[in-house]
Amino acid sequence: MFRSIYAHFPFCESKCHYCDFYSLGKERTRSEDPLLFEKALRVECSLISDKLDSELETLFFGGGTPSMTAFDSMARAIEPLWSRTQLGPDTEWTMEANPSSVDLTSLRQFRSLGVNRISMGMQALRPDLLTLLGRVHSQEQGLKALETLFEAGFENVSVDLLCGVPGQSLKDVEAALQTLCSFPIQHLSCYLLTLPGHHKMAKDLPDEDTQLSHLLFVDEWMVGQGFEHYEISNYAKPGRKSKHNLRYWQGASYLGLGPSAHSYCSSTQQRWKNFSSLHKYATSLIEEKKLPTEAKEKLTPRQIHLESWMLALRLSDGFPLQWLESATQRSRAKILESQGLLENHPADPQRLRLTPRGFALSDQIIAALS
Repeated sequence: MFRSIYAHFPFCESKCHYCDFYSLGKERTRSEDPLLFEKALRVECSLISDKLDSELETLFFGGGTPSMTAFDSMARAIEPLWSRTQLGPDTEWTMEANPSSVDLTSLRQFRSLGVNRISMGMQALRPDLLTLLGRVHSQEQGLKALETLFEAGFENVSVDLLCGVPGQSLKDVEAALQTLCSFPIQHLSCYLLTLPGHHKMAKDLPDEDTQLSHLLFVDEWMVGQGFEHYEISNYAKPGRKSKHNLRYWQGASYLGLGPSAHSYCSSTQQRWKNFSSLHKYATSLIEEKKLPTEAKEKLTPRQIHLESWMLALRLSDGFPLQWLESATQRSRAKILESQGLLENHPADPQRLRLTPRGFALSDQIIAALS
């Protein structure tokens, strides 16, 4: 039985040019699409309700921009869930939001539904960087939206920020962090801007040394503000780690709803994915009355092994020493320690973990140790 749900809401005010997630900007959204999505999601919620535990541990509404969805529409779409499951006193329900799509009334409505955590996509504060990234909100809108979140009664608020953006300096990063942390945010996700080689902005990305300096500066600054750097890109105040994302990183089961959503069952080691098309997704559910599964995968022992390493090295908890089974692994670990990329866990001498510099180079380290 599943205790975690991810629901993908595919609509955005504008599709960001660096975003790889399935979403539809206004220019690609037909007038009937929101109602079509509501109907299809309601059917999907009904079809999967018997797979749910009696109480949910986490829900995460991502996208896209879930906060663009009307409260009544969202409530109708997920209503079938409550026939078999319920929220508990410790359930974490996160909803992603963009500054241009929130207001006090809608936020209070979402909170009344059970949403108790907001992840706000700020990405930058400097006006020209917002323009460069294709964001539709201004600096003033972003800061006003943060104020409105707290006015609506949300206490568990996370903010997304990008670093390594062309033209962005360390002073820009510091100014953004100072401004964001002047609000009582509980969590920050800071991602390095990555672009495919064919992207028009790829040639303008800062060099690797500059990117590393940004990442290490964010680590030092956030830790100095009382946040724990608990995952490669994530910082949290005590007790405010993302419960939902930790389920991904700890290999727990979850159900994905909505177009392009992924699901995973830890007991069967199976993963499956919904159609990455709103209309294929809706046709499967509304007309064919079947789950919109596009692909399934049974993980091989080798995949399970590699993913165990990948997930463990993402987190500040690290991995147990006994995972270093071969002389080659132990030798490589010693080299990584001497390079300042790997360290003993301060609370458990039987574990190793990546340092902040190691987090920034995690892909190479995973390949070396696994």
